[in-house]
Amino acid sequence: MVTPIMHSRKELSPVVVLASALLCSQGFAQDFALRLADGNQALFEPFPIPDAVAVPIKGGFDFGVYASATYDSNFYLDDDYTESEFYGAVSPWISYRSDPEGHARYSFEAKYSPTFLAYWNNSDLNGINQSGSVAFKYQGSRTTLTVFADYSEVSSADRLSGTFVEGSIFSYGIKGTYQIAPRTSLQAAWTASSSDYDSGGRSGADVYTTQLAGLWDATERIQIGPALRYTITESDNTGERDAIAALLKVRYQWGERFFFDASAGVEFAKNSRQGDDYEIGPAGSLEVQYLINERWTLKGSIGYATVPSPVNANYVVDDFSLFTALVRHFDRGGSLEAGIGISFSDYEAVGTVATLREDDQFFHAYLTYRRKLFLDRVSWESSLRYAANDGQKDWSQWQLTTGVGIEF
Repeated sequence: MVTPIMHSRKELSPVVVLASALLCSQGFAQDFALRLADGNQALFEPFPIPDAVAVPIKGGFDFGVYASATYDSNFYLDDDYTESEFYGAVSPWISYRSDPEGHARYSFEAKYSPTFLAYWNNSDLNGINQSGSVAFKYQGSRTTLTVFADYSEVSSADRLSGTFVEGSIFSYGIKGTYQIAPRTSLQAAWTASSSDYDSGGRSGADVYTTQLAGLWDATERIQIGPALRYTITESDNTGERDAIAALLKVRYQWGERFFFDASAGVEFAKNSRQGDDYEIGPAGSLEVQYLINERWTLKGSIGYATVPSPVNANYVVDDFSLFTALVRHFDRGGSLEAGIGISFSDYEAVGTVATLREDDQFFHAYLTYRRKLFLDRVSWESSLRYAANDGQKDWSQWQLTTGVGIEF
């Protein structure tokens, strides 16, 4: 019998997860519009987290608070008249986990955090963003099943919108696996994501994704198998888009050091405002992590996603992104991480358009230092980040953020 490739269940402390989420969501030209495509990753198993930054989550209730301050050199992503901003965020949080060891047949997890935002130059944006998630899990001898839901309100610069936006995204779904034979497993997932913008002139979207995959343990290190994905995307800007993707999935694990998870194939898509003809395009993703030694970790990813443009009527965005980062771990829970990424956003007309829309090329880089203090109850995280866009709008942005989290 060949043991299936399974990734470690070790998880980050809630305060570290919240700190990373806040650093990513507050204004750094992030991809709020692209989060609709996260449902494509429902069958992806997260890689293990190096011991230097991992803290197991306890059972029962956990409480804490995270506070951060950010300087932003181009708050509205303008190309000519940039406006800098300084703002702060305070996020108390509570989490509950019924099964800290991860072996119970039935388990329940829940997290909730309000974020209080205050801006120096744009006080009209002061407010509270709500976020929360729940998950019910079942683990049998041959079957695993997870039902989940996640809601978050976001105040962020969104590069596909080309400015600062306020909105929300709600995601939910069900996923599971069934062990057909000692070397063969079946995976399935259904997910839904819905985005909404509070400000006028931008259109949210609804995305429904159904996935089915079979994995065969070719060796103790390699899993391989076919996958099918069906996606329905609905938006007032673009109408309805139906897409069927045929993929080949490959997972490779070399000991506890190298992890590789990839899928590649083709997608056949049609848009309601273009007729009934299907067009063919690429589909797939790649996630890699290499634990070089106890001090160094290298990770990278390649992703391809198609989402409706939130501001350009009858345009969908075909986004191809590459990312890599190197992490240096220090004693006593500290780490220094440097990463770079580049994205190519092609705007495809799916109906009658008034004017032609240029494509975009987006680049970002960051340097982040993290440190655990006072028996791992306190975390300190600081980041310096740079982003630049070339295309319909040419802009650049610097951000400096520092934050402190306390876990009670």
